[in-house]
Amino acid sequence: MLRAALEARARMAAPPGNPGGYFRGTSRFWMGAIAVSIGYFAWAVFLPSTIPYENLGQLGHFTKYLVDSHPKLLYNGFWLAWGIHIAEALYSIKLCKTKGITDSSVQRRWFIQTFLFGIASLSHLLAYKPPPKKQG
Repeated sequence: MLRAALEARARMAAPPGNPGGYFRGTSRFWMGAIAVSIGYFAWAVFLPSTIPYENLGQLGHFTKYLVDSHPKLLYNGFWLAWGIHIAEALYSIKLCKTKGITDSSVQRRWFIQTFLFGIASLSHLLAYKPPPKKQG
């Protein structure tokens, strides 16, 4: 079902007359979910003493356990996540070129969006099917 939805969205073409300018924004749901998740991750890594663990239920207990027992894992995991986002963002530039998205401002938008929201952005670009090239 998810695949069918992604394929349907991928059929969205670039604006007529600008085949090199295809861009699709990430949904607000994923933007919010990823921003909150990365924000909480950063909070646990850099300011763990300010987290109200007891008010967060099971998430608080789990976070407290990780902070107390595995701080190095949290720290390395945080930077690994950002490293993955950087790799995805660089890959988005390559995909833009491969799929005929030649407008540099659109490529920059893909890069920034993918850097911030990772696979939630990159999945739209991966699913995009550029219009066939005219022969003749």
